[in-house]
Amino acid sequence: MAEHVALITGASSGIGFAMARELGQRGHDVLVVAERGVDEAVRRLREHTDARVTGLQVDLALPDGVEEAAARAGELGVRTFVLNAGVGVHGPFRYTPLQDELRLVDLNVRSVVHLAHLVVPDLVGAGTGRIVVVSSIAATMPAPLFGTYAASKAFLRSFAWSLRGELAGTGVSVTTVLPSGTRTPFFRAAKMERTHIGRAPKASPARVARLAVDALLDGRAEVATGLQAKALVAVSRLLPQPARTAFHGWFYAPGAPPPGASFRR
Repeated sequence: MAEHVALITGASSGIGFAMARELGQRGHDVLVVAERGVDEAVRRLREHTDARVTGLQVDLALPDGVEEAAARAGELGVRTFVLNAGVGVHGPFRYTPLQDELRLVDLNVRSVVHLAHLVVPDLVGAGTGRIVVVSSIAATMPAPLFGTYAASKAFLRSFAWSLRGELAGTGVSVTTVLPSGTRTPFFRAAKMERTHIGRAPKASPARVARLAVDALLDGRAEVATGLQAKALVAVSRLLPQPARTAFHGWFYAPGAPPPGASFRR
């Protein structure tokens, strides 16, 4: 029998899919939530785990999608929430389409706050639960050409730490995950292969998921998934703000994609 049910957003590919598989292999049933590719993700997870896997295809950038996900979580008795879904917009901010930037805020920021607000009271009432917020190493520094994305991830990091402080002693833990570059469709879909970060060595999603789930099950506050991520966290603490901005901005140039290129992970 599964320990309990885990809901993972953005779980049809990349880090989200890897975390769903890792949790399934460690005795959790899994609810896959994503905007697309859900049926295929469910099929693949059933092949690789003994977990009961169900799917929900919704757009979490819309309030109705978040509310549908929360309702389904309540029906299944979900006690582990991995808030991973995210979208990014790469390119000079003055040229990127406003609707793309605002959709990023809706998905990366608003949907996390909305879903957490809907499910936290039930977790506290039950006296048990785990929440994982997948931020990014981009949260640690300003990111020219990737500014709204980095800011959204900085919000998530601060939000997760704040929520963890509020929930201390309730039986509900909150863990922040800071991945660095990971081998997912992330960079190809954004046409970022020619950027420095696009060319850099990357961690496997399976390794990121393993480290993240270890931290989740241990109830740790935060995990930077790998040496590259830990090194960037250290750099962010040492450099003054202008140097951090220039250093981090280097990763997203040269070879920037056409203005407004966007992607999902």
